[in-house]
Amino acid sequence: MRSVLTAACLLAGLAAGAGADVHSGAGTTSWTFLKIGAGARYAALADAGAALADDATACHWNPARLAEIGHAWSAQAQHGLWIDSTTVDEFYLATGYGRHRLGVSVRLFSSGDIPLRGDEPTAEPLACYSLYDFAGGLSYAFAPSPQLSAGVTYRRLYEKIYLDAGHGWSLDGGLNINLLDGALSLAGTAANIGPRLRMRHDLFRLPTAFTLAGSYLLPWRLRGGTFRPVLAAVKPIDGGIQLRSGIEYWWRELAAARAGYKSGHGSETFSAGLGIRWRNYTLDYAFVPHRYDLGAAHRLSLDLRY
Repeated sequence: MRSVLTAACLLAGLAAGAGADVHSGAGTTSWTFLKIGAGARYAALADAGAALADDATACHWNPARLAEIGHAWSAQAQHGLWIDSTTVDEFYLATGYGRHRLGVSVRLFSSGDIPLRGDEPTAEPLACYSLYDFAGGLSYAFAPSPQLSAGVTYRRLYEKIYLDAGHGWSLDGGLNINLLDGALSLAGTAANIGPRLRMRHDLFRLPTAFTLAGSYLLPWRLRGGTFRPVLAAVKPIDGGIQLRSGIEYWWRELAAARAGYKSGHGSETFSAGLGIRWRNYTLDYAFVPHRYDLGAAHRLSLDLRY
């Protein structure tokens, strides 16, 4: 059905883009809303969050990094205006004690109105419908020492496209190593591991991806601020290797400026953003332009730690 095909193409374009050189595995996975990053801070840094996340969004980036949250509780809410009328709304919450950390996460993706048409072209659509994706997750991290932590995330998934619906589950696993008194972090993750999920009569693979990443707090300061570069290499099973890099500058822990760059991604290259912190609240914004006249994504997130 053309409507289902339209929705599938929309999701593929949102999460992976459409480059000039098409990978042989392109279009072989579904549930691609899982590829969308979490939090405006990391969107501004080219989605290189696996070795940097130190808030509740670690449930998405690397569950092992839940151990890096320096407060008893961390909560983050996000609203994202994606391509055209699509939206991404998320909420993350994490807590723990001692060597153990727990997190919960909720994500809702909505396509907005998609015109429904028959086999013959018409000036006006027959009707409109929407595509919805939902993911709810539970995360756990264990840190036997300040230098080492490991974690896992379990998610339940649901997708509805017009009259068709599907559901299933996925797993993420992560490892984090801190060196040089915590200034250097190295991480590895395996995301979206799970069985093929059924939609109507067809089975679809999850968008599994593997990541190696690092972040480093530079030892020198500029006007009372600190710099932290980040780097990640990501290999999705339906695409080539992506290199994601970014740098974050925090001025006296009050304001942040960020910039990032992706290579190997179909539609995204540069990204940028800002952050403002007041006491235990942090407000972050990211601007992510897309190529091929797809417009730009605006991400806004609010982080609370106490």
